[in-house]
Amino acid sequence: MRSSDGGFTLFEVLGAVAILAILYTTLSTVAIRGLRSEGESRRMLEASLLADWKLSEFELELETGAAVDIGFTEDEEQDGFTVTWDVTPLETPIFENLSANQKDTNPWDQVSQIAQAQAGQIGTPGGAAAPFLQLELKISWFEAGNERSVTRTIFAVDEDAAAEFATASAKKRGADESDREREEP
Repeated sequence: MRSSDGGFTLFEVLGAVAILAILYTTLSTVAIRGLRSEGESRRMLEASLLADWKLSEFELELETGAAVDIGFTEDEEQDGFTVTWDVTPLETPIFENLSANQKDTNPWDQVSQIAQAQAGQIGTPGGAAAPFLQLELKISWFEAGNERSVTRTIFAVDEDAAAEFATASAKKRGADESDREREEP
């Protein structure tokens, strides 16, 4: 039955309320996802800036000639970020694949031996440090029960170690040449 007042029936009002509830639920879900995404982006940006800052500190240490600690290090930073970095001597297949007869005359093999010795924590020839380094920096944090992270990898040359290597290499090359001259009558 239709009333003559021209108003809405209870069924029409309930239908309109249901449609509005669905609309508000959808809009609130989209808004919550947007806020969560904004928060994740903000934390990712903060972690990226922190990683860049730590890398600039490392590069400054190399520039000033400070000794670089080889190995794994972990720090707890403010705002829930964990900073870990791993400094290792650079090892490449180029150094490892030298033939046996080239090893005696190739100065690059000495770099490989130094890098392998430092990686194994044994003494290096003449106490030399590895001139080529690889730094892997990881900034991690927990968000919504999941670990998130930003990772940066750089390669560096420790100029002091490279100078020591060049000096040791030149001395060895000079000693090898004088030994050969003595052997050849």
